[in-house]
Amino acid sequence: MTCPFCDFEGHRMDLHAHLTDEHPEAISIYEDPESGKLVFEMSCPLCHKSVKQPLKKSAHLLAEYEREIRMVAFDLLLYHLMDNHE
Repeated sequence: MTCPFCDFEGHRMDLHAHLTDEHPEAISIYEDPESGKLVFEMSCPLCHKSVKQPLKKSAHLLAEYEREIRMVAFDLLLYHLMDNHE
């Protein structure tokens, strides 16, 4: 698989680790002002389809779980890429 942000190529697990380590800025994690819940948001860099998902973690735990949240979000992105982009 090829990284949608750069020229990196590798197996799915390698790409997942690459995305998490090299492109963390692609996943926005913030407290939604309307709901007061912590959410993550991302957009596919190829088709720009956006996903916004609330999280069960509270905002004060963000620093502790930020990497794990990004890993889950990038996993969703990889499924989207596999299902919708060759």
